[in-house]
Amino acid sequence: MRDGILLGEGYRGKTGDGDHAEYGILEEQLRGIDVSGAILYTTLEPCSKRNPPKVPCAERVADRGISTVWIGAYDPDPRIQRFGWTILKERGVARRDFPADLRAEIAAHNATFVNGFRVGHGDRGSARFDYRQNDGRFLVADTCAGVFETRWTSCSASCIYAFDSKHLVAHPRGADCFEDVDDPSAYEFVTYTISIREGELAIFRNGTGYLVVRVDDVLDGGGTDDHWELKISWEVRSGVEAGHTGP
Repeated sequence: MRDGILLGEGYRGKTGDGDHAEYGILEEQLRGIDVSGAILYTTLEPCSKRNPPKVPCAERVADRGISTVWIGAYDPDPRIQRFGWTILKERGVARRDFPADLRAEIAAHNATFVNGFRVGHGDRGSARFDYRQNDGRFLVADTCAGVFETRWTSCSASCIYAFDSKHLVAHPRGADCFEDVDDPSAYEFVTYTISIREGELAIFRNGTGYLVVRVDDVLDGGGTDDHWELKISWEVRSGVEAGHTGP
């Protein structure tokens, strides 16, 4: 938008599979056209990372001389969240937030995408998320044992605290793969929080079954690049002796 005139509009995938909306508008619809000083309205924060030779949308927007970007939601992906905003700031692009009513509407339309960083599904799976968001909570749902709530908080560069004040949490010391845990009920649930290193396991429970979680990677950006991310994988065991393989 410039001087009240709509210059272009688009959405992800409009100009090609995987194309971001900013790319479609600036490099397809408006290629070679001067858009300096224009205002960009985007429902999701412009991305800060793309696989080469692709250019991140935040950099593309700044390169084309866009003066102001209105943002409807910040990307829940921990690799992107607020990094696109930061690129715009560093390049001198003004940043504004959509009004609250429009932000709520955008959140509703993008609930599935956002929940992908807050809720995992199935008896086996993996996920990555910013453990500083959503009060450290990550749910595992649609399992044979119902819903599990896990909580996480910062510990160190390669270690994280697993937390559950209601059902407590267990640490199968020495275990580094799901096969190492025969019967989850054999472990002591005597503390609400334990420190788990990368490659180690934690066991959560919900009164119906057990959730065995492997901490695959911990990124603690406190002293480096402000990138906070936890990668986990999980396996559900239903029943008191689910998964028991002994005699």
